[in-house]
Amino acid sequence: MKNTIKISICLILSISIGILAATPLLVSELNSNIRPWITHIQGPITPINIDVVYADFTVTNPDTPITQTNGPTINYYVVVNATNPSDYTALLVGINFWADQNIQNNTETGPIFDGEGSRGHGGTAEGAWIDGIWYNLTWHSPCPYFDANGTMTQSPWNYLYQEEYWMEGVEYYKRTVYNDAGTNSYIYLNMNGTWVDVTGRITIDIPDDGSSYGGSATIANHHMYFQPDDGTSVNDGYLTTRVVDIGDNAFDNRFAPGQSRLLVISGSWEVRLDCVALTEDGFINPVDVIRSGIIQTFASAMSDADVDCDVGNSAFLDTFTNTEILKQLSLTPIGNSYIYNTVLSDNQMFQLDQYGTEAFIRPRS
Repeated sequence: MKNTIKISICLILSISIGILAATPLLVSELNSNIRPWITHIQGPITPINIDVVYADFTVTNPDTPITQTNGPTINYYVVVNATNPSDYTALLVGINFWADQNIQNNTETGPIFDGEGSRGHGGTAEGAWIDGIWYNLTWHSPCPYFDANGTMTQSPWNYLYQEEYWMEGVEYYKRTVYNDAGTNSYIYLNMNGTWVDVTGRITIDIPDDGSSYGGSATIANHHMYFQPDDGTSVNDGYLTTRVVDIGDNAFDNRFAPGQSRLLVISGSWEVRLDCVALTEDGFINPVDVIRSGIIQTFASAMSDADVDCDVGNSAFLDTFTNTEILKQLSLTPIGNSYIYNTVLSDNQMFQLDQYGTEAFIRPRS
């Protein structure tokens, strides 16, 4: 990883309706088994406010030399307070959490770092012109994924996408690369299920990229999504992605108006050379950052309003929203653990639900 957090809303946008074609297929040329283009209308939103209220970073083998294959392990246990301040029931879609030496908002300037980094986002449009040809149909496919070398490859989250189908519209992905040569943007189009670089050949309206944050000396990087699934967890060495099952008899991701709940984000971070911040004097060891007692965190919550979004005539309400918070934590050392605590007294502890997701404050026995 090239010392910058790559924040992409591709995972959420790719489940929105929209598509594209590799040859100039038109909707009229295929049968009726095509999902129609969806007209989007702004509906009610339920932003879930999120705040880090407890964190425990415990370092295993803190003095182990960092190499490409070996190094310390940082175990993290973070509790966030999530609140729905709206007048509608909110459906929690996902939570993202990062902890670093320093996190900054790069939305206007792009990442500041030595080396190379990138960010990107995907979306849909009713159609697009490519080399003067109009496209408005494609075979739905997940957004492209780029590895640490910038090579397009199979996304580690493809297991989340079980359904494929023809759809009206186009799917695009915009990727911006920052390196010593400058800033360059590339546009990819899903053409019949294959993502193709159409930079300089396409005419399409693409909204702004949205927020982008950069960080150094990563301590934790965790994504948690709530959807009907078997609760799969994936750790690809750069981040942990956990899916919390919200199917029948599973975790309830609904937040009533005004409701607050404590949610747990936990996992481990394997410190390797690819994941440390390089400086002129060498690299910044994330363990040293923890030992300093001051770290920065980024947390975001994605949510939908629990309303009927289908208003008829292939039109749907847009109810998705995302809230973000940057926060500096002061850690207290206790052995190899470093604690931030604003909710527990000395005679209290957390008790987890059966899904290992929601925490409740209980007295110590």
